[in-house]
Amino acid sequence: MADQAKSRVERDTMGDVEIPEGALWGANTERARQNLPISDRKMPWALLKALANVKAAIAEAAGERGYVDKEKAEAIRDAARDVAAGKYEDQFPLDVFQTGSGTSSNMNVNEVVANLANRKLGGKVGAYDHVNPNDHVNFGQSSNDTIPSALQLGGIDLLRNELIPKLSSLIDAWDAKAKQYENVVKTGRTHLQDALPITFGHVFRGYVGVLDRVKGSLEEVVGRLCEIPLGGTAVGTGFQAPEGLVERAAEILSSTLKEDIQIAADPVVHMAGRPAVTDAMGRVATLAAELQRIANDVRMMGSGPRLGIGELQLPSLQPGSSIMPGKVNPVVCESIVQVSLAVAGHHATALAAAAWGQFELNVTFPVTASALLESMQILANACEVFRTRLVEGLEVQEDNVKRNLDQSLALATSLISKIGYAEAAKVAYKAHEKDITVAEAVVEMGVLTPDEVDKWLDPSRLVKRGRLED
Repeated sequence: MADQAKSRVERDTMGDVEIPEGALWGANTERARQNLPISDRKMPWALLKALANVKAAIAEAAGERGYVDKEKAEAIRDAARDVAAGKYEDQFPLDVFQTGSGTSSNMNVNEVVANLANRKLGGKVGAYDHVNPNDHVNFGQSSNDTIPSALQLGGIDLLRNELIPKLSSLIDAWDAKAKQYENVVKTGRTHLQDALPITFGHVFRGYVGVLDRVKGSLEEVVGRLCEIPLGGTAVGTGFQAPEGLVERAAEILSSTLKEDIQIAADPVVHMAGRPAVTDAMGRVATLAAELQRIANDVRMMGSGPRLGIGELQLPSLQPGSSIMPGKVNPVVCESIVQVSLAVAGHHATALAAAAWGQFELNVTFPVTASALLESMQILANACEVFRTRLVEGLEVQEDNVKRNLDQSLALATSLISKIGYAEAAKVAYKAHEKDITVAEAVVEMGVLTPDEVDKWLDPSRLVKRGRLED
């Protein structure tokens, strides 16, 4: 990182700017750094990485077509690829709460890439005697088309390489648990009240099914994010973007990212509006909601260990109290819930931001990038933690499961086809009133003989389709 005690001076269109010596950024970046020190939240790396890939692709295309001197174009391309590879992450200091178009971060990338390219060509950092940040690195572009393009490409990167793979592994872990406990019958619960029996196979397969559907939805939205507004330049008309430049850049990006990147026929769709981004954010928020529900189910089924439901044994990871010895909390579940709440907040931010465009440009791209890309990253991490720290070590407490099931009043439902709903309700009320089991109540009331109890109240028969008949 730059030595803040020393500095160099650069001159831009507004005058002289002091820049920390050793910094690879330039005057535009430094002005933004000084003017808007709002938070400790930086522009998401996924966006900056994608933006560097855009710069590399445009430079290569411009060099091929003779729009930029080939030696300069290759130096820009190589420098941008180095940035995308993460070699200079400390050179991007800007706060996410910056100009709404993301111009400051676009110039941050332009300046860093320009200085790296100049250095490669024998020039000095800050002199721009070979490569200029605006004229060469930003050739044929505007912040107004590169930032929304990078936002979508950053989303693709995180979906393909983080969220979808880690979600897939979590799904596999739940599927393994469903197979392991396929035939263990437990009491069902609806409205937080006792309900008909169900197996843990059913329960865990339910988690698999919903997460698998959400995964399919996330895979589908990748294709929508692949249509980018690169080449729209300032207002979507494409002025200053030479013919064929961005189409060739899209081919290069497709090869780099292993995706079918397409240039939007009408770039202003993704510059003034953001249909693909809000669509993706909604699907990400759906995953968060389902993970929160599942984590809460697990937390409640594991409550206790003695005075709760106690049907699941969660891995013991850390002490749960600074005052109560031996207490162990469901920390993973609580972490998942908080991640999901944060994503819900990001979803609200992204929707509000989508409505905040005026005329030909939305001016909330940085905060939208923070909302979408952070949501993808923390959910990916949450899926990984959920799998490795909880699901894989989860155990069913079969003795407690049987105890709870024996006490369930919902077993009286099995009697409907024998004595009808009203009489079966009397059995349930009697069992509850006298604090006895349904099996004890039916014998005491003369509804069943002791020999009939196993047939009519066998929980394993109540988890299948159909009716019990005489």
